[in-house]
Amino acid sequence: MSAASDFLGGATPKVWVTGTTYAAGKVVWSPTDYQYYMRKSTGAGSTDPASDTTNWQPTGARAIKSIQRGTISMTSVTTATATVSSVNTAKSLLTFLGFNTAQLTNDYNPSIVLTNSTTITATRVNNGAHNTTVSWELVERY
Repeated sequence: MSAASDFLGGATPKVWVTGTTYAAGKVVWSPTDYQYYMRKSTGAGSTDPASDTTNWQPTGARAIKSIQRGTISMTSVTTATATVSSVNTAKSLLTFLGFNTAQLTNDYNPSIVLTNSTTITATRVNNGAHNTTVSWELVERY
């Protein structure tokens, strides 16, 4: 069994100790912030995992790096964008949270896409005067 599977299987990770060599995938508990971290590559060091993002990454719920939420308003346009803080697109998930519009035809039903690391684009078929507001959530993981 690997260290990660031991942790996921219910074993309690050991407290991190300075100068100890840890294998890649080993999960430890930081005495600084009381959180769990996984070693990225085999090695040792004197910097607590909570402060050493080069060699350690948070695990569990802390594996979420950022969550951004917002809306995009569309009036008299078929495409509109929102600018977000830069994310790694390969490690990000954009979720469509719904929309609001006065027009009930499918022409006003929007879709969204993460266009690049800083842009979300909303698109709809009709560019009429009816306002459509799109809600979204962008989650980036480590």
